[in-house]
Parts: sequence; C-alpha cells; structure tokens
Amino acid sequence: MIFYVVPPGPKFGNQFHKPDFHFGISSSNSASYTSTPLNTPKWNNRTRISAILGKTNIMSLGPTTTSGMDWNSMIGLTDRLKRDDYHRDYLLITIGSYFGLRISDLLSIKWKDVFEKDELIIVESKTRKSRKIAINDKVKEAIHYCASESIDRNQFVFANRWGGALSVSYINRCLKVIFAKYSVRVQNPSSHTLRKTFGKQIYEMDGQSERALIYLSDIFGHSNTSITRRYIGITQEQIADVYLNL
Repeated sequence: MIFYVVPPGPKFGNQFHKPDFHFGISSSNSASYTSTPLNTPKWNNRTRISAILGKTNIMSLGPTTTSGMDWNSMIGLTDRLKRDDYHRDYLLITIGSYFGLRISDLLSIKWKDVFEKDELIIVESKTRKSRKIAINDKVKEAIHYCASESIDRNQFVFANRWGGALSVSYINRCLKVIFAKYSVRVQNPSSHTLRKTFGKQIYEMDGQSERALIYLSDIFGHSNTSITRRYIGITQEQIADVYLNL
C-alpha cells in the first residue's frame, strides 16, 4: 500500500514551476520521488529519493540545527536553478536570502507587494511590527524574470494551485531535495537556512563586527546579540580566532 502526499505547484505568469514534487512512503519504508515538470523534464519521470539523498530517510537527516549557506554557494545555486528553469525555487532562495524574513512572512508576500516596487513593506506575523525592506537589483531581476505582465498581482508569489500560500512543511521538503540535487553542503536544510544565509552574509560583510550583530539582532527580533550569535552559527572557536588574529 502506498500513501502519497502531492504538493501543488504555482504558476508564474505563463511559466510553471518545475518540477512538482511527489513524495511517497511505501509499505517497505522506502521513500520515492516523482518529478512531473509541465515543460521540458529535467529529471527522470521516476527517481527514488534514496538515490538523491544517498539512501537516507528524508525525515532523519542528522543534526536538528540548521546552518546557512555561504553567500557564493547561494549565488551559484540560484544561477543553476535559473539556468534549469526551476523558477519558483530560484525566486524563493533569492528572496529568502536577500530579505532575511521568517518563512511565514516570506510566504505571505503577494506580487503586488514586490512587483515593480523599490521596497517591501510588511507587518511581521510574530511581532506585528511593520518592517520596510529595500528591494535591490538582484531581487528585482529575479522577480521580473519569474513574473509576467499578465500575473494576478493579488496572488501570493509562492502560491499553490488553489491560490493559497504554500505550506512551510512543503517548502522544507523542497529545499532538502534542492540542496541534495545541487550538492550544496548545508546542515539540516530547511526554511531557516535562507534566513541564516542572510544573517551570515551581513555579519561577514561588516567584518564580523559587534555592530553587525546589533543590526541583525534588531532585524531578527532577538532580545540580545548572544541569541543572534547562536542563530547564525558563530561558535566559541570562531570567537577565539578573532582574538588570535589581532
């Protein structure tokens, strides 16, 4: 007996996200993966998830702590997703890594919030605080590449086939497959990976300064910078290296 959960895929203008992921668990406890792209197929029509994830159960991928990507790895990944016409994944990882939003807020974005706009104004679901985010040229490029003039601007950017926002659990499953397929080294990949990628880059760009941690603490809504350090994965060894390298 086989049970399938078939997550839907949204439409981006006249182009469709490729592929739709179909996860299944059979009575033999093996997980299967089906790729059903609506345009040119990129993978075989039937590929076992074990072949992608090294025969590892997708629900048991090791440590529970999620790490961020190196910035260059993120850029390389989005370039390959764009090249391979995985439009939604390209846009998701681009916006997620440049905006640094919680996944619940990221999934609440509608086209009217970002299409042909210079900034995103969003009320965060957890804090109920209004936040303004400048939309840089890289994000604008991704938005315009994945949209079309005929899009419904009231639709969620990351919408399912019924027009609702995609679920966090579906995004997490997709990210695990994406990182495995493109051999991106990330510990326990999930939606937190995108936010932590943003945090890591801000910290590195400002010379690993305390000032960067203060900025990030405010952006992330953390009560102190110690929480921010742990969140973006700064270890005691890295802190010790700062002193040794003076």
